[in-house]
Amino acid sequence: MKFAVLGSGNGARAWCAQIAAKNYPVIMWEPLEETEDFKKIREEKEMFLEGDINVGGKLLGATMDIAEAVKGASFILVIVPSFAHEPIFKKMIPYLEDGQNIVIVPGNFGGLRLRKMMKEAGIEKNITISETASMPYACRIDTYNKVMVYKKKFSMKMGTSPSSKNEEILAVMNDIFDGYVKYLPAENLLEVDFDNINYTLHPFPVLLNYGEIEKNGKTFRHYIDGITPIISEKMHKLDEERIMAGKALGLNLQDCLSQLKMYYGDNDAKTIYEYVNSDESPYKDLVGQSVYGRYLTEDVPGVIVPILLLAQKAGLELPVAELVVKLASFLHDKDYLATGTTLETLGIEDLSIPEIINLTS
Repeated sequence: MKFAVLGSGNGARAWCAQIAAKNYPVIMWEPLEETEDFKKIREEKEMFLEGDINVGGKLLGATMDIAEAVKGASFILVIVPSFAHEPIFKKMIPYLEDGQNIVIVPGNFGGLRLRKMMKEAGIEKNITISETASMPYACRIDTYNKVMVYKKKFSMKMGTSPSSKNEEILAVMNDIFDGYVKYLPAENLLEVDFDNINYTLHPFPVLLNYGEIEKNGKTFRHYIDGITPIISEKMHKLDEERIMAGKALGLNLQDCLSQLKMYYGDNDAKTIYEYVNSDESPYKDLVGQSVYGRYLTEDVPGVIVPILLLAQKAGLELPVAELVVKLASFLHDKDYLATGTTLETLGIEDLSIPEIINLTS
């Protein structure tokens, strides 16, 4: 059972180490350039995790040839920021084989985008597509072949299309992460897409601290400085809309606070503000923010916009989400509603809600 990891960032290298620790053959594909770090990885073929998880092992290899990486792989793990999904899918699609399993981390509606791109390319393959909403841990590259894991999640959801294959995919993921992270079943990909708590955690602490971040971005702590009791209240309002949107589409979603407790440990916190300041919080040492960082440039167009548009398709208005999109668009001089992940970019503009659910199940 060969694994191909498409990507070479923090998350991609961490997954390589996690898979290698189980002695599965895993090859890492570098999508950008032949750096000195990449050359060392290709030569030494090793990757390790340290910190909250200490494992590692030998890689099958590292390559800049995506055809080499994908060929014969049972699992293809696309572990890149969602803005990189489209260019990587474009390179990957011609080499897909029947029977392969694609896992997209984070999902961010990547499953729908991949199906649309395959259809447009005239590629019909019998594959599965799985998604998680986020990485299984907070991590950063320490050295070229070591990734520091600051805090792992205890459990998280994974969905698969077709959903009949989800149990099989979960079994493999739970084998790889045995003793560290437990993967739980989601009903479908759309449930995973909607249960992305970056929707709730990221925009308001930037938008409502814009001036402070512009002046002191290097020392600004998004979760500790950016989330006050009042801002936390507004984040809960935004999250309530997400839950309402899910219900309108028949999705069984978890609120943000419940997910935080599932990820990092239960406690008696009643608000997001209380949780991020608790002993269980993984966020206390995260320093540095930008008004043009991915918390707005990725999460507003890539997470909030498609959820807003799907809610509107179901006949539901989300005024707080609309406010977030309008304010981010105004501050960035961009129309995120038009240029973000629209129903057209996902190929579902002409489908009914039941048809969309079926497509992601």
